Amino acid sequence: MIRLTASSFIIHKEAESPDDCQDAYAQNDAKGRYAIADGATRSFFPREWATLLVEHFRDNLNFSLAGTDWLTWIAPIQQEWYEQVDKKVKGRNLFYLTNSFNAQESAVSTFIGIEFNKDNSTWEAVIVGDSCLFHKSNSEFNSYLIENSADFTNQPDVFASFPKDNQVEPTFILASEAKPGDTFFLATDALAKWILEHKETEKLDAALNTLEAIETDEQFHQFVDNARHDESIRLVNDDVTLMLISVEENQRPEGIGPEAQTQEQTQRQRDVLSLIFLWGILAGVVAFFVGVIMFFLMDTR
Repeated sequence: MIRLTASSFIIHKEAESPDDCQDAYAQNDAKGRYAIADGATRSFFPREWATLLVEHFRDNLNFSLAGTDWLTWIAPIQQEWYEQVDKKVKGRNLFYLTNSFNAQESAVSTFIGIEFNKDNSTWEAVIVGDSCLFHKSNSEFNSYLIENSADFTNQPDVFASFPKDNQVEPTFILASEAKPGDTFFLATDALAKWILEHKETEKLDAALNTLEAIETDEQFHQFVDNARHDESIRLVNDDVTLMLISVEENQRPEGIGPEAQTQEQTQRQRDVLSLIFLWGILAGVVAFFVGVIMFFLMDTR
């Protein structure tokens, strides 16, 4: 069995506000489900679409990663996006929004969803577009789906909010091993390209160590700010999302959860107290008889 520790960070483009950020992430630690999405800025309400994608993956545990039911899986997200955007468009009552909505302009987003099976120590993933999944295991480093920094383009594959625009097949990675000591990095395109550029210049270890050392939002924001102004390998000014997932060995005996352990500890404490109480009673009885015997001996004198 394995145990997972996950942390997620997000930041908007430089000179923009957090409300302008089109990235999204979601995690379900109990079920081992994690997702990131990068909504395309020039599409129609991409932030809402990216958020729905990651939250639906997090919560919809019936979704199979076998690659056979993704159209069924995405349909309710498309409907929910339509209802949300319909309210926003009507509320703003702006001609260009109404015209775009009536023309069925889609929101589009790249996507990564990863699921861990803690019992058999495996992981599976579904990926669309140029958000990347990196798996560091001992001396190995694997990149999914893009392996070279030059392969990033302005037209990645995407999930679209209208069915007419969904013409891509997600890539499914099935039943791969997750071992204690492994680290998974989920990164949207700008950061993914930055990581691969460091790999190509033989600076990968330093880059990954820098990312793994990040523990707070403040540290992440400082890292992004520094990387955006680095003279050697510059991080592109874009929304940036990073999710770190560390795999550790689960030392807890199989089938025994925290509550069961607490109950067991409580029972042990009760047993110890009961034993002390019994020994106390026995000592009292012995002391009583010793006292009686001493009394009779002294009386006979």
